[in-house]
Amino acid sequence: MDSALLSKVLTDRIKGIRENPALQALAQLDEPSSNEPRVMQYVAYTDFTTAESKRQTASIYVFTPYMNLDAHQHPIVEYQTQLMFHFDPWTKSIHVSVLETLGAASKLAFFDYQNHGLATVALQALIGLGRKNGFHNIDGVVSSFDGHDDLLRISDVLQRVGFTVQTNPENPHVGEYSYGLSA
Repeated sequence: MDSALLSKVLTDRIKGIRENPALQALAQLDEPSSNEPRVMQYVAYTDFTTAESKRQTASIYVFTPYMNLDAHQHPIVEYQTQLMFHFDPWTKSIHVSVLETLGAASKLAFFDYQNHGLATVALQALIGLGRKNGFHNIDGVVSSFDGHDDLLRISDVLQRVGFTVQTNPENPHVGEYSYGLSA
């Protein structure tokens, strides 16, 4: 894949994010590389704002042009990873409700487990967003729906960025995770 084309697609997406007042870019990286399997071009962005006190659900999205272009060199999907969270401005806590890696043409869904790091980027952006806005903790649950192997893979991703993961030996398909934000 042409690295100049990938950089142009990423630049166009970042421009679109910056032009949308409902979105805010959190992190970006544009280091064209054929060094697979690591994604080196992405933008993480959010629809989170403290101005809307009645709306307490937001998301962090991660977009990469990698394996996300159709035959006409247009992005197939708007983002590959969505981390949806609920926040409580009174207790200063964040609860992750969905951490989903979407597949661009069903290809990216597996990449976090192959070191592409899209969920990692989303989690790091959430931690930074939480710190910047004075939140105290982040937590979430991996349900039995995810299964034992998924729990192990997701736990690995969470632990790599500093989350504590606890499981119940009586029900190894369920885990709870948390991250304490220091001031």
